[in-house]
Amino acid sequence: MSFDTQGKVAVVTGASSGIGAATAARLARLGMTVVAVARRAERLEELAAAHPGIVPYTADVTRTEEVDALAAWVEQTHGACHVLVNNAGVGGGSFSGRDDLDDAVRTIDVNLLGPIRCMAAFAALLEASAPARVVNIGSVAGKLGVGPAAYAASKFGLVGFSEATGFAWASRGVTVCELNPGFIETEGFTQSQIKRTPLAGVVGRPEDVARAVHDVIDSGVAERTVPRWYRAFVVTRHVATPLYRAVAGRMERATGSRE
Repeated sequence: MSFDTQGKVAVVTGASSGIGAATAARLARLGMTVVAVARRAERLEELAAAHPGIVPYTADVTRTEEVDALAAWVEQTHGACHVLVNNAGVGGGSFSGRDDLDDAVRTIDVNLLGPIRCMAAFAALLEASAPARVVNIGSVAGKLGVGPAAYAASKFGLVGFSEATGFAWASRGVTVCELNPGFIETEGFTQSQIKRTPLAGVVGRPEDVARAVHDVIDSGVAERTVPRWYRAFVVTRHVATPLYRAVAGRMERATGSRE
């Protein structure tokens, strides 16, 4: 059964640019009231001015008290949360030793603990608003482990958390989807490495992911890769591991960076 978005309430984190902004705009066009969350208030105000239905809210997903306050405000102001899109994320840098520890911890805090905080804060409201959806924006890196180590670790963790809560929350009327994009060019992820290779044409746009978010909200599926053909790499990793490792080891990102 399809999910009727008209008149529903969505919360989208990391909404000041890239995938988050594109997703917030798309959901607003579908008739949802969208609470667009990020740290950059000016960007959010611009987004809200361009798209009726978007409500800006400034918060940092690494601060538990701010996430709790966000959930309380959504409940008090809108009375429901039918869709939670956990998109806020950072790329992180290479990991070679002690000097990189703070960056690694920060990356995991935003990319993994941020969604966990949000799901904890919104759990009761999502259940009360059921049928409801959680869409966790992961990454193909959360399946393959190529690139900045902390980024990959954070996305691997998000995949596991999404799968586990997906099983546990199904009886509450809340579906949890892990949506794993491939190479998507955004402000924070310029994809400069891949664009220097013959595969430059595979780099996608934030709107591609926003469309996939709409699809998984509508269908309630538990997992989606975008573009879909990236799934072949994930399958190869598991059924032909030596081949995968031989190919992946030659990639520029095998150095642990995305410069």
